[in-house]
This record gives sequence, C-alpha cells and structure tokens, in this order.
Amino acid sequence: MSAQIAKLTTALAESERRRVAEQENMIETVQQIKEQVMNLARRPTTSTPDDTDNESDDDDYVDPTP
Repeated sequence: MSAQIAKLTTALAESERRRVAEQENMIETVQQIKEQVMNLARRPTTSTPDDTDNESDDDDYVDPTP
C-alpha cells in the first residue's frame, strides 16, 4: 500500500509539473500574439486607389450571381 501511495504521489507531482510548464508556455504564446497584434495595429494602413477612370460607377461593382 505504501509503495502504491508513493507511486501515485510521484505521478501526481509529475502531472503538476507538466501542467505548470504547459501553462507557462501558453502564457508566453499569448504574450507573443499580443505583441504581434499591437505591431499590426501600429502599421500604417494603405488606402484604396481612387476611382479615376471617369466612367460610370456601375462598372465598379460585380453583378449578383443568378
């Protein structure tokens, strides 16, 4: 019985160690994603080109599919 308790205690400690390591890895990944999002938010946006063809605006849209 004592050997079984020791074995279970060891398994529990190892499981907890893996859980903590996985959680730390997830925290680091989330931080990296946050930094990437912030970098994207800081990038200048590009505007769409002006419609300078002096044609009707009808050609600027796609007809609906039948």
